Amino acid sequence: MLTVKIVKNSIVTNSIGDSMTEIPDYRIDFGMKHESASNGTITKDEMVLKHYLRKEHNMSFPMASRPISGIKVQTGVDCAMGLHNFSPIRGQQDPMEINESVRYALTEYQGYTPRTWDNGKDAEEYEEFREHLPEMVKHAVDGLHKYFEGVNRIEGESMKQFVEPKIDVPIVLYQDYSGGGRQIDLKCSLPMRNPPKKDGTRSWRVPKPKTEPSAQQVMQQAVYWKATGEKPALLFVTASGYNIVDETNCELMTEESLQRAYDDMVRSWLVTQNLLKASRGSWKTLAGLVQPDMVQIAQRHGPNITNLAKQLWEI
Repeated sequence: MLTVKIVKNSIVTNSIGDSMTEIPDYRIDFGMKHESASNGTITKDEMVLKHYLRKEHNMSFPMASRPISGIKVQTGVDCAMGLHNFSPIRGQQDPMEINESVRYALTEYQGYTPRTWDNGKDAEEYEEFREHLPEMVKHAVDGLHKYFEGVNRIEGESMKQFVEPKIDVPIVLYQDYSGGGRQIDLKCSLPMRNPPKKDGTRSWRVPKPKTEPSAQQVMQQAVYWKATGEKPALLFVTASGYNIVDETNCELMTEESLQRAYDDMVRSWLVTQNLLKASRGSWKTLAGLVQPDMVQIAQRHGPNITNLAKQLWEI
């Protein structure tokens, strides 16, 4: 049975008692003091590079228009649901009116500066995605109202932790929305670029909401389910509408499937744990145990981070 307590505005869930195990020195050496679903689903070279940049260069992977758009859709949804800057202690607050929520999200969206190293692709997407954010916020709010119909108390995003006995650090998770013994994660799909026309202009294709989660999304939901016991769901949103996927309409979201996905996640965490132990605090040793995909790194993160990656994996 998991126990839950409030610690400095965060919910700490502990499956083996009230005190967390001490963080091992080999974890501290690499700055990896906890595990997460995201850490377990990315490739091992991305995992190594992410933590190397954070620990040794105080850097994070660069943002892009596609993920920042999803983040700002959630910002607007949170405002409309009374969950902006949510705290478990403060709870759900009075919601903003929907148009005010959209304006707030768009104002925050303006704070993002597009990438400059991808031949204008990110800047082009940034301008296009802005036009679709209002409809996406409204569809997502409609979906949440439907999913949580009859639920008195809804919680927004806050840090939770639990203990997986096979892993020697806490597992950290951030659920988007939960209440009434259920939880749901918001997943946004933005428009896709069509090839340029002869006159140089371009059209965009608005996708339909997804009907089936990816393997990585199932693994993420499996972690949330294992940590909280709450039934998981996914709220897929595009500018054309929304779709709710859960165990009633998707076999991948059943408990049997979630357990398999959770086992896969634990195996991934264990591989990371073994890699860190074998590396004995040396980034060069750790990098030497993982094959990098420099093409993917360059496409995702640009020349500055690619140069740092080449230095890390230099033979």
